[in-house]
Amino acid sequence: IAILTDLLAGMITDEGFTAIAEHAVLKGLDRLKTAAKSFGAGSTKVQADLKEGRLPAAVLQLFPAAPKPSKPDEPKRKR
Repeated sequence: IAILTDLLAGMITDEGFTAIAEHAVLKGLDRLKTAAKSFGAGSTKVQADLKEGRLPAAVLQLFPAAPKPSKPDEPKRKR
């Protein structure tokens, strides 16, 4: 597992970030989570996706200080 983790860490790109980071979190692969967090912190695309709330909840765990996307106002229901 360690060899594959190191191999995947070196293959992280903007396009593959979400899938790799999500699996790293869900499977508890600490080395891969660290690599994904480092990559994400330096990637403008990942930062934009983070700001816009386009990342899965599992990936958001890598960035606990990230701003939460605001929910659109829901219409109030009449009784």
